[in-house]
Amino acid sequence: MTGNRKLHRTLLMGATAAALLAMAPGTALGGGLEPLEVQPYAAVPIDDETVMGLLPEGAQNYVIADPASFADAVDHARGLPGEGLGRDSISVGTSVEQGETRLVYGAWRLDGVPAAVVIVPEGADWGFAAQIVHLPGEPGWGTYYFDADTEGGDSGLPGSYTVVAHDAAGDVFDEVEVTPFPGTPAGR
Repeated sequence: MTGNRKLHRTLLMGATAAALLAMAPGTALGGGLEPLEVQPYAAVPIDDETVMGLLPEGAQNYVIADPASFADAVDHARGLPGEGLGRDSISVGTSVEQGETRLVYGAWRLDGVPAAVVIVPEGADWGFAAQIVHLPGEPGWGTYYFDADTEGGDSGLPGSYTVVAHDAAGDVFDEVEVTPFPGTPAGR
């Protein structure tokens, strides 16, 4: 995969992280990622080979596809109910190739738009800021993604990490631990 790949590293230091969020609403813990508001059914580029689209039908309904099959994926998803997340929660999905996490994504449900969704490697006091995506006029839900791929082909993301979601006040409203898939080398 080549194209627009950036790793957004951000510091997480307990109360300091919350203070950063409180001082800079709408930023991803200093990661500089403003939430992205997109139109329904629009193809949001993640990288050269992957796009995301949000659908207004159903609860937290979205697709991730390659650009060539995006329209078909949207048509198929229109008949699906979506994720139906509980209030103040997130979901997590991953794309893994050759034992390396290439993409972390999911949906969120919260009154308002999260201030940040951060991927924190196991044992780290810092994390990678994910891009938050939402629809206009559809309050209370949206998606996020983190393209972990880099030019060198090494994501730098270990097999175990936690996805942490922060509300507008900087408080954690949900977190999900992700453990390695079978066959993922330890310490990756």
